[in-house]
Amino acid sequence: MHAMSCPADSRRHWPLVVLLATDLACRSASPGPQPPESPAGPPVDVVKKEEALVLDGARMTADITFLASDEMHGRHTLSPDLRRAAEFLAQRYTELGLAPVGAGYAVDFPLVVGAKLEAPPTLTVHRGKKAVAAAAPEFAALPQSASGEARGPLVFVGYAARSELEGEAKTPVYDDLAGVDLKGKIAVVLLEAPGRPDAMALLARLQDDAKRFAEAAKPLQEKKDVAGLKALHAKARAELLALVDPYIPKDRLGEVWPLPEDVLTVEYNPMAIGGGLFKAAAGLPGPRFGFSEGSLRTKVERLAGAGAVGVIVVRGPRSFVSAEARKADVLPALKPEKPGRGGALDPLPVPVVQMQWQAADKLLGKPRLSQLQADIDREKKPRSGPIAGVEAALAVKLTPETVAVPNVLASLAGGDRAQEIVVIGAHYDHIGEAPDDECGEARKDGVVDKICNGADDNASGTAMVLELARAWKQSGRTPRRTIVFTHFAGEELGVLGSKALVDKPPFELARVVAMINLDMVGRLGPKGLAIGGLGSSEAWLPLLDEVGAAGLEILYEGSTATRSDHASFYRKDIPVLFFFTGTHADYHRPGDTVDKINLAGMLGIGQIVTGVMQRLGDGREVKFNKAGPGLAGGLPGSDPKTIIKKVNGGGA
Repeated sequence: MHAMSCPADSRRHWPLVVLLATDLACRSASPGPQPPESPAGPPVDVVKKEEALVLDGARMTADITFLASDEMHGRHTLSPDLRRAAEFLAQRYTELGLAPVGAGYAVDFPLVVGAKLEAPPTLTVHRGKKAVAAAAPEFAALPQSASGEARGPLVFVGYAARSELEGEAKTPVYDDLAGVDLKGKIAVVLLEAPGRPDAMALLARLQDDAKRFAEAAKPLQEKKDVAGLKALHAKARAELLALVDPYIPKDRLGEVWPLPEDVLTVEYNPMAIGGGLFKAAAGLPGPRFGFSEGSLRTKVERLAGAGAVGVIVVRGPRSFVSAEARKADVLPALKPEKPGRGGALDPLPVPVVQMQWQAADKLLGKPRLSQLQADIDREKKPRSGPIAGVEAALAVKLTPETVAVPNVLASLAGGDRAQEIVVIGAHYDHIGEAPDDECGEARKDGVVDKICNGADDNASGTAMVLELARAWKQSGRTPRRTIVFTHFAGEELGVLGSKALVDKPPFELARVVAMINLDMVGRLGPKGLAIGGLGSSEAWLPLLDEVGAAGLEILYEGSTATRSDHASFYRKDIPVLFFFTGTHADYHRPGDTVDKINLAGMLGIGQIVTGVMQRLGDGREVKFNKAGPGLAGGLPGSDPKTIIKKVNGGGA
C-alpha cells in the first residue's frame, strides 16, 4: 500500500485527539484485499458523554482499501462484487451490534435491466381516414414502458420542461405544459431540456477526447516540448468550443480550460471542463432548467399526471453531440448493452415509444419537429399545442426484466425520541471495469488499468459512515433519536437506491427528520470542502457555525444538487446536507485509488459531520424550508447566486 497523504500544515486548528488519531492512521493503515478485521473491543479513545466522538483513521483506511481493491472490480451495481461489498458492510454492523432495519441489513430493491417483448409494438398515425403505420426501424418500445394500448389526438409538448422557480412568487418563467389540454391525448415530447444536449453523450465524448489528448501529450511532455503542447491544447480547445457552440456562445467560454502557467502540466480533465461548461451555461440569459428536467421519467410522469394516455418521445436533432450520432439516431435496445443506466424501479405510468427524429418530421407534418426544437432552443419560449387533425394509436406489450439490488441499513436505537430518525448515508457502488461497464481504461507506464476502483467515489463516504456508526455505538451513549446508517446501491446509475428507499421505505418516511449524505469526501484539496443543501432548512447554517470549520476551507451552498442520494430525500420534503470535496482528474477513471486519499482531510471532515450528527441525534430541531433555492443540476459552487458564504481555514 502506498503512503497516505497526511500534511501536517493542514492540521494546525485540530483538537489533540484528532491529531493523535490522524498520526495513528498514517503509521498503521493496513492493506486489503481481505476484509479488515474489526477489533475485539472498543478503542482506548472511547468518549465520555460530554465529549465529541472521535473517528479512527486507521479503520477508515482499512475499509477503503478493501472496498477499492482490484479484487472488488469497481463494485458495479449489477456485479456480484456489489453483493460482496454488501455482505462486508453487514458483517461490520453485526460486529458492532447495530440492529438491521427489517429482516436483515440488506434491503433489496428491483432494478430494471431490460424487457422482453410479448408482441411487436405498433404505432399508427391517423389523418382523417388515412392511416400510416410507422416502420419498425423508425420507432421502438422503451424497456421502461407500461404495457397497454392508447389512442388519441396528438399534442406537441416541447420538452415537457419547467424552469426553476423564480421571483418572490416562486413561479416558473417557462412551462411547456402551461395551458395545454392533455386529457385523453398522446403527447409528443423531446428528450433532454431546452438548449441542452444529451448530457451522458457529452460526458462520454469529453472522456474520449481526454484519452486522445493524454496519448498525444505524453511524448510532448517527456520531451518538454512546450510549443508542441501549446499547439495541441489550442487544437483540442478549438474542437471543444466547436462541439458546444450550438448551446453556449464562444464569448462565454473564456474561462473554460485555460492553458496553465506551467504548460508541461496541461491535462484534459473532463469533469473540470464539464464544470466550466455548466457554469458558463448557468450564466446565460433566460430560464434555467434543473438536471431532472431532462429525465425521461420526470417527463412521462408529468405528462401522465396531466392526463396523457400515451407518449411518443423523440431525440431532436439539436440534442446530439455529433453529426454522426445525429444521422444514426440509434434507438434504445430492450436489453441494453450496459443495462441499468437510468433503469426504472417501476414501469412508466403509460405506454411509451421512441421515434427517430427524421421519421417524426415526416409523419407529424408541419411545422416540423426539428424546426420547433430550433425555435424553442433559440427563443426559450414554449411551442406546445395540438397537432391539428392528427391522431395516433400505439400498443406496447412487454415484461420487464429485473434484478434485486441491495441497499444496506443498520439502526442505532434512540431513547426518548426514538420514533424520530436521522439518516446518515453514502452510496457504496461504483462504475465497474472496462470494457463491460462505464469505466474507461487508462494507460500508465505502459500498463493498461481497466478497473475503476472508486476509492474516493465512494469508498471514502462508505468508510466514514461505518466509522460514524462505530464511534457512536462504542461510546456507550444512547442518542435521543434513532440513527439509521445507510449505504445506497445504484447511485451511479441514477440515484436508484435512494429513490427506491424513499418510494418504498422500510420505516415511515414521516419519521425522518434529516438526511446527511457523504459522497466523495476523500480527496480534500486546495478548493476545500463543499457543504450543500443549506437552503433545505434554516437551521443548518446556525448549526454548522456552532460545529465549526475544523480549520478547513469550506464553501456553504444553499441549493441542493440533484446528482447524489440526498436529492431523493429532499424531494420528499426532508432537510438534507451534502458533504463533498469535489471532482478531480481521476473521477470515474482507474486513477481513483486508495493511495490518493487525503486521510487528514477525511478526519477534518469527519469532525464536522460528527458534530452535526451528534446534535441531530440528541434532538436538534431542523424543519424543511420550502422557500429555499431548491434543486440544482450543478455541483456545489457552480452558481455564485446560491453560495451562502466561504470560510478560509476556520474563519469567515
